[in-house]
Amino acid sequence: MKKTASLFLLLCVVVVAAGCTDNAVLKEIQDSQKEIAETQKEIFAKISDIEKKVQNVQAKPSRPTVDYNKVYNLPIGKSVVKGPDDAPVTVVEFSDFQCPYCARLQPTLRDVIKAYPTEVKLVYKHFPLSFHKQAKNASKASEAAREQGKFWEMHDLIYENFNKLTETSFTDFAQKIGLNMEQFTADYQSSKYDEMIETDIKLARQVGVTGTPSLFMNGKRMQRRSLNDFKEGIDKLIKK
Repeated sequence: MKKTASLFLLLCVVVVAAGCTDNAVLKEIQDSQKEIAETQKEIFAKISDIEKKVQNVQAKPSRPTVDYNKVYNLPIGKSVVKGPDDAPVTVVEFSDFQCPYCARLQPTLRDVIKAYPTEVKLVYKHFPLSFHKQAKNASKASEAAREQGKFWEMHDLIYENFNKLTETSFTDFAQKIGLNMEQFTADYQSSKYDEMIETDIKLARQVGVTGTPSLFMNGKRMQRRSLNDFKEGIDKLIKK
């Protein structure tokens, strides 16, 4: 662009030197120069904007690589457990009650427990995502149901209706599974489960969990989660 502008300047000098004093010609040259200068300004501004965007992309940290061979310490703590305490295989699930992928996983997890009733215990950890408005309420409702021995009944109903949860859903579910409504309402509306839920979230972040569902088998992060993947991993651990 600078070369083009220089050519116009040279043309102007040549015309004047040749004795041409036609004002219309000079004005046309000046207008062309002005147009070129404005175009250059626009181009430089766009280039500058693109450079800033590239720098921002380059500055963003890349997602850390998951080490599927690393064994993490995942204490059960106050989490609910399905399966025998002395089971040789422990599956820890970090889950969100409004996550569609978590909902799809539940039948597989039930099949795993059914296939390995004495070899596997399932530990449920809460990891409600901030953009799911009812996820934390769902976690609290499940824990309030647990107070009356019906965590898994509430758990199943919530996942069956994960895509249509409302403020009143949990009361409806509590009635459906036969809970003492006065006790459930008091427990659900309290803040007694907040610390436990936050502890689960903190643990999840410590071991690199960023989404749901995230699963760990005897402390190792699971890369795949089909029924065959579970069976393959469990069988190897049992043989050991």
